[in-house]
Amino acid sequence: MNYLRGSMSTSEKAFLEICKRQLEQKFSFGNGNGHTQKDLELLSNYIEAEKGVYISLSTLKRLWKNDFKQGPQLATLNALASVLDYENWQDFKLSNKEGAASLPIKMEPTGKAGRRLKVLLLVVVPVVLALLVFNSFKDKGRGVFIKGPVLFTVDKTVAKGVPNTAIFEYDLSNVVADSFFIQQSWNTWRREAIQPNQTVFSSVYYESGYHRAKLIANDSIIAMQPVHILSDGWEPHVYYSESDSRFIGFQGETFVGDGQLQLPMELLEKKKVDTERDFVTRVIQSRDFGVSSNTFEFKTSMKLNPMTKNNCPWMIIQLVTEKHIFYVKLVQNGCETFAAYKLGEIVKRGKSEDLTHLGEDLYKWQDIGISVEDKTAEIRINDSLVYTERFKEDFGDIKALSYVFDGTGSIDFAELSASNGEVRNREDFER
Repeated sequence: MNYLRGSMSTSEKAFLEICKRQLEQKFSFGNGNGHTQKDLELLSNYIEAEKGVYISLSTLKRLWKNDFKQGPQLATLNALASVLDYENWQDFKLSNKEGAASLPIKMEPTGKAGRRLKVLLLVVVPVVLALLVFNSFKDKGRGVFIKGPVLFTVDKTVAKGVPNTAIFEYDLSNVVADSFFIQQSWNTWRREAIQPNQTVFSSVYYESGYHRAKLIANDSIIAMQPVHILSDGWEPHVYYSESDSRFIGFQGETFVGDGQLQLPMELLEKKKVDTERDFVTRVIQSRDFGVSSNTFEFKTSMKLNPMTKNNCPWMIIQLVTEKHIFYVKLVQNGCETFAAYKLGEIVKRGKSEDLTHLGEDLYKWQDIGISVEDKTAEIRINDSLVYTERFKEDFGDIKALSYVFDGTGSIDFAELSASNGEVRNREDFER
C-alpha cells in the first residue's frame, strides 16, 4: 500500500506529530524555536544523501503544515522513520505507541468549552511532545541542546584550483552534545571530528565543485555553508571508490586535443591508474556561469571508452546547482533498470519507471540535451525528445558541470546557454 488513504486517523496524526518533533530535535530546527525552510531543505538533502530516498521540500512543507488531502506516502513515512534509526514506519509506531496514546489530539468542540479545550491543547500538547521527544533521545543518547546562536563561516586559501584548503571558523559555546564534526559535502567519508573548545578547523578539498559543508553535533546538522571551489578549466579525476581520501589528478597533463577531452591509456599508465580494478572518472568545470536552473539549455556529446569491466556500464552528466543537482544517467542497452534522471525535485529510476530511452550503445557518441523553460524540463537523446517533467522548486544558479564515467570516457563538446539564448559556456576541446 503506497498511501495512507483518506483522512488520517487520530492516532496516525499523533504518531506523525511525534515523528516531526523527534526530527526537529535531531536536526535542531530553528535552534529550538520552530522550523524554517532552511531546516526542511537540509532535511531533504540529508535523507537523499544518507538514505537514498528523495523527499521534496514541498512535501516536507505540507507535512509540517499538516496540509495534505490524503495521508503521506508510506515510502515517505518509512524514510522519515529511518532517519530516526527505526527500521520503518511500523517499527516507529510500535516504539512510540505509549506516547501516541497519551497525546491529546481529539475532536474540536465549539463554544466556550471548545475555546477552553483549544487553550488546554495549546498548553498540554507541546509539553507532552517535548517530554516524549526528550525521553526518546535520552534513551538513544543522541541529545543535542542549542542555547543560542551557532557561528559557522568558511574562507578559502586559493582563489581557484585544487588542492584548496578551507578555513572554517565556528563557535559551539551554545551547543551541548557528545561529539562534533565538520563534513565537507554530502559524502560522509569527508566527515572529520572537531574540538568544541576550539574555534578554527581547516580541511583540504581535492576536487572542485559546489560543496555544502555541514557543522554536525552528534548526528544532527546544526549549520551549513556553501563552499564553491572554482576549477582552473576542466579538471579530470580518477578514483576507485567514494571512500578514497584523495583522487588521482591530472594537473599539468595533456588531456584535451583533436576536438575531445579524454584520458588515453598512456596517460592512465603514466599516472599509475590500476586499470584492472573498477574505477570511475569524473570531469568537472566549476565556476559562476550566471545561469539560472529555472531556464537554461545544455547540450553535449559524450561516450564511454572500452575499458570498464562492468557488465552494465554507465555514464552520467550532472549540472550542479546551489541547492542540488540535475542529472541524466545513461546505461548500456539491456541495462535500463540502472538508468535514472533528476530534474528539479523530480527523480525517476529504472527500477520503478520505464526509462527505456536512456539505454543506448554507450561506446558510440551520444548527443544529450537538457533544457528547462520556466521549470518545465526536457531530456533529448540524439535529437529525440524522450522525457518531460514539470518541477516546482527553485534550485538557484548552475555552479558546475560534471561528467562521471564508469571507467573512462570522451567528451566532444559542451554548451550551456542562459534564458535569453546567450551562450555562457562553449567547449569544442580544440587546443
